[in-house]
Amino acid sequence: MPTPGFPDGTLDSDEHPIWMSELDVIGHSAVHLVRDVRPRAALEILGLDADSAVPCTLPAQSPDEFTSLPRAALGDPDCVAVLLVGRIGGWTLVFDDAGATNEVGNLERARAVNAAAGGDWSGLEAMAGEPKPVVQDPSVALSAGGGPAVTIRTNFTGPPFSIEYAIDGEMVFGTDSHDLDLQDAQPRADVRAAIAAAGIAEQDDLEPGEMDTSGVARIGCALAGAIWTMDDLRATELLAVTFD
Repeated sequence: MPTPGFPDGTLDSDEHPIWMSELDVIGHSAVHLVRDVRPRAALEILGLDADSAVPCTLPAQSPDEFTSLPRAALGDPDCVAVLLVGRIGGWTLVFDDAGATNEVGNLERARAVNAAAGGDWSGLEAMAGEPKPVVQDPSVALSAGGGPAVTIRTNFTGPPFSIEYAIDGEMVFGTDSHDLDLQDAQPRADVRAAIAAAGIAEQDDLEPGEMDTSGVARIGCALAGAIWTMDDLRATELLAVTFD
C-alpha cells in the first residue's frame, strides 16, 4: 500500500488529503493543527477576533472554483480571508482560505497586500517607512500555547506545499515540495513515523520511490493524526470568522 497511513476515502485523486482539497478549491491556504488548544483560543493566538466567530455549516460543495467551502457557507463575504475552526480528537484545526495567517503578528500587512491587489497601494506605502513587526511562525506560536502544532501551507506562487512542526514554542521540523528527498538525515522518531505513514503515491510521471508533491501535506496531516474525511469535519462543531 503506497500510503499506509491513509485508508480509502481519505485522499483525493491526486493523493492529497481529501478534507484539505475539499476545503481549499483554489490551492492557496494555510492549515494550522494544534493539540490541547481550544478553537477560540487558537484564533486569538493567530491574532483573530475570536468573539466574532459564528457557527458554520459547510455546504455540500463550492458554488465555483474560486470560493472555499467556509467562504460559501458565510455567503461569500468581501474580506481578506475566512477562517474555519473546529476540534477533532484533541486537535484543533484552523483553516485559513487565503493564507493570511502565514505569519503571526503580521495581519496588518496581509490587509495591505490584499488592498494592493485591488489597486489600493496606500497601506503598503504607509508601511514602507515603518519598522518591520516582530512575527512568529504560526506553528511556533500555537505550540507555545498548547501541545504540538503543525502548519501546512498550500501555495500556487511558490512551493506547492510546505509544513512546519513545532513543540513547546520551538520549530523541530520543516520541509516543502522543493525538498522531496527530505535532506534532514536523522529526523525525530515522530517525524520518521509520519513520513512512513505518508508513503509514496504511485504516479506515472515519477520514478520508483520518488515522493509526490502531495506527500508533504500527507506528512503534515500524519504528524497531527489528521487522517480525516469531510464527514469527520461535518460531524464536529465548526465556527467561522472573517478577517477584513
